[in-house]
Amino acid sequence: MSVEEVLNLLNEVLGSEYLNTTQELVFKQSWAGKSYLEIAASTGYNAEYIKYVGCQLWAKLSHALDVKVTKKNVHSVLEKRKVQQAQGPITSSNRSPWQGTIASWDEATDVSTFYGRNSELATLKHWILHNSPQTETASQRCRLIALVGMGGIGKTTLAVKLAEQIQAEFEFVIWRSLRQIPLLKDLLTDILPILSQEPEADLSATPVQQITQFTEFLYQYRCLIVLDNLESILPMSEQTEHYRQGYEDYGHLLRRIADEHHQSCVILTSREKPKGLTAREGQGLPVRSLQLSGLQLQEAQLLLANKGLLELAGDSQVLVERYSGNPLALKIAATTIQGLFDSNVTEFLHGTIVFGDIWNLVDQQFKRLSPLEQQVMYSLATNRNGMTLADLRVDITPVVSHRQVLEALESLQRRSLIEQHSARFTQPSIVMEYMTERLVNHSYEELTSLIKSA
Repeated sequence: MSVEEVLNLLNEVLGSEYLNTTQELVFKQSWAGKSYLEIAASTGYNAEYIKYVGCQLWAKLSHALDVKVTKKNVHSVLEKRKVQQAQGPITSSNRSPWQGTIASWDEATDVSTFYGRNSELATLKHWILHNSPQTETASQRCRLIALVGMGGIGKTTLAVKLAEQIQAEFEFVIWRSLRQIPLLKDLLTDILPILSQEPEADLSATPVQQITQFTEFLYQYRCLIVLDNLESILPMSEQTEHYRQGYEDYGHLLRRIADEHHQSCVILTSREKPKGLTAREGQGLPVRSLQLSGLQLQEAQLLLANKGLLELAGDSQVLVERYSGNPLALKIAATTIQGLFDSNVTEFLHGTIVFGDIWNLVDQQFKRLSPLEQQVMYSLATNRNGMTLADLRVDITPVVSHRQVLEALESLQRRSLIEQHSARFTQPSIVMEYMTERLVNHSYEELTSLIKSA
């Protein structure tokens, strides 16, 4: 078919949803076999903008024709459509109407009880829904977002609440946890049939082929994909690799998601920010991260009240501050205060506040640190007013280089284990409580060892 015949066919199919000038331009040149880069060069448009227009174009045609249309298959799809037209009229009643969002929530957390996070929700919605690159200089919708924070801070809960609130804006919403450390091939074998709406995945496809199929769907449809607990596939700190051995394909997947233009959004939750994300993120870029801190005082007080701790007066503020507003830690503490302290918060605060599952929250992250990172943590715990990078170099023995200390601090920041105030580094309250307890235990063990050897 000539391009004029094809455009006439599209006008019949699209009706009032006709192609705009730029979409028609991209369609004509794509039909002629030109790449996006060639189209951009010949028209003067930004290449990323041309990719975005192409993405929207193929999505529009897919909906109208009720079949997946891509830049690669548009010729065959429309030639087939022409043959079908010759055999008889095709009305809208012959096609399956769009049925709304297709969602697969797996074992997503119940968020019927949710505290605060209004500011974070507003920020994330703006990043995902309201930034649209209608011009080459406009900000882009985010295609990859990392929610980062220490254990128990509420990353998963926030991601579920966000996905629930914006799911109507997407054709597919898929939630998957990486807690059980699935190989990428297994994860995509699970996800691809949902996106293709075919009962079985191609089990012979290699991970690279699966990644390509997955990213094509991100171009084709407006998808919201949430991958929870990304830290499960990240290596221990002393390793130089970005991912666990055998899980390097995840890095390839995330690079494709971050670097290629598409109309979808992938949200990661993690206790640690992936190393490769830092260079790609920025406030004016389609890759961003949101560092979660604890709940605000009023939000945390509501949580405590719902746990049965009422009329705490000033004690509630102290309790919230000691736990850095960590919602999971506050829930655990509230249960203990009721069960063992007869709801007496003052008495509870006289003793150690890091115990049981609260201890485990921080301990799991501490044990993933390199020896140098652990030494930095001990130094900060013994200098509660904070330390500069220069202070740390003096304090740490044996002497280490400026580069090594800097890398250790960057790693600890990625893990949400330290905070920076001006040029000084310190620890969140709950982390400092944990480190203090470790120091006490370490000193006791050393003293016991000396007594036994005497």
